[in-house]
Amino acid sequence: MTDATLPPPAPGHWDAVTDDPAGFRIFQRGRHLDGTFIRVYVPKQAEVPGQTLRAILYLHGFALCLPSFYEAHLRELAAAGWIVFFPDFQRSTYREESLEGARRRGGASRSSHAPLTWGRTTLRLLRRKREEGLRLEDLPEAMAAPRDARPSLRRSLPDLRVRDLRRVLLPWLLIRLLLSVIGWFRRNYARNLGELIGTVLLSLAYAPTDWLRNALTLTENAWTDLSQEPSLAHWQSDAMEMYGFGHSLGGLLSLSIPSLTTPEPPARFQPKAILAADPATSTEMGIPGFVIALLKLFNAPFTAEPLRIQVTGPQIQQPVAILHGLADTLVPPQLWAVQGGGGAFTSVGGPAKALYFASSNQQRDPNLVAFHNQAVTSTQTYDDDLFEAFGGVKDGPNAYNTTWIWPALHLLFQKNSDPAALLRDVEQRPEPPPFAISTDPPAPARRWWPWLLAAAGFVALGILVWRLRAWG
Repeated sequence: MTDATLPPPAPGHWDAVTDDPAGFRIFQRGRHLDGTFIRVYVPKQAEVPGQTLRAILYLHGFALCLPSFYEAHLRELAAAGWIVFFPDFQRSTYREESLEGARRRGGASRSSHAPLTWGRTTLRLLRRKREEGLRLEDLPEAMAAPRDARPSLRRSLPDLRVRDLRRVLLPWLLIRLLLSVIGWFRRNYARNLGELIGTVLLSLAYAPTDWLRNALTLTENAWTDLSQEPSLAHWQSDAMEMYGFGHSLGGLLSLSIPSLTTPEPPARFQPKAILAADPATSTEMGIPGFVIALLKLFNAPFTAEPLRIQVTGPQIQQPVAILHGLADTLVPPQLWAVQGGGGAFTSVGGPAKALYFASSNQQRDPNLVAFHNQAVTSTQTYDDDLFEAFGGVKDGPNAYNTTWIWPALHLLFQKNSDPAALLRDVEQRPEPPPFAISTDPPAPARRWWPWLLAAAGFVALGILVWRLRAWG
């Protein structure tokens, strides 16, 4: 699908609000559906010319494309004087959140997304030639721009062909079938997992490197266009220091920015340091295994060209800190540690790097669980059933945020602490973390029943897969 089918780009058209008590402005534009959404937090300090500007490129986890998942942290950073760019680098079906809600701390609420009917689209695409380009009219009606929409903005996503989307939609039919079976036993979990995957279904027709390029393109365009604002005109000439933060999939993408060469990011968008919270070692991690397996069967672009830290990590020359949870079951901590057999951390280059593992604290009320979504500050968009399985639920920041991840970011980015000294420096703060932090994970636990269950499911679906692959 080419951008020629979309209205011409326009640099302006920002929605904006001012958070008077906290002293920063919030700018927002684009649509999740188009892959053009970005929100930017601009503190008062950034409106004063003649000083070095400090900015953070904040990359979200898989399908966690809404600012509300991280709203408390985004506001905390803006209040501390950081310019924060939050692009939705995937194409998702979430509806844009109100900036008035973002004005209030804890203003995140249960959001919604536009449910798309992919059945008719699949039938249309099966009648089309595989190599034909995807047209806007091929997609569900909700993907079309509304009549009152502002002109679409520039993005960095390649043209799609019919085959690309077919390789996503056909396994999606099988995924929905499996979710229906799971729903007999865990109804809410299956429903919410289907919604989560469905929000970014179209983005699975792109390779992860496309997502990374899109994040940088949206950020660069936002920087350029916001510098046309009268109060921000000095951005064009003032020096800027950019830093990278990412969670889960976003953590891997942040760590992969230095490896991107086609095109190479502008010098000002190369991060001076990178902090990754529970990062995936590859873009196939952090997502239920049966979903990845089915996408691989059909050679979906998302799984056909995965990003792996073993490939992108050696290009890193910046200071790096990785904060992981020992109770993370989606990206097991052993994948990062050398002694666990994965050894992904050895792939990270650079003069200074550190890897830390946080423990759970069952003595707290409520309990602290060192799960995959430590960096998330709100999961109200989905029912608790889903995030209990993903490692816990959250309604606001907890001690992992306020006493560990946030202070570590402050020390690494603002105080230029040595990554290897982060734990010492954090523990010397007035409020040290109320949980143990180590540099070594425990031995991996062996669990055979998930593999047996998965094997039984794939055997039962074998004939159906064979038939559908003949169409793909």
